[in-house]
Amino acid sequence: MDKKLKQSLKVAAVRRELIVVWLLNGDKIKGIAEVSADPERVKIITIEGPVWVPYIEVESISRVIRLRVEGETNK
Repeated sequence: MDKKLKQSLKVAAVRRELIVVWLLNGDKIKGIAEVSADPERVKIITIEGPVWVPYIEVESISRVIRLRVEGETNK
């Protein structure tokens, strides 16, 4: 797994962001990344419960980033 992907997963976990993880076998997992002390796996909280995914099985990820708009937007 690419070092940038691992770092991106860690940032998503710290920010509690929604992610979609594509695995090497073609499966995808959607959930919220969670900070973990395990150096070999990422913890993802899904609708069905927590899932532990080894970093070496991750092909790519997408992070859903929420933007907060401040002030009035209607003019």
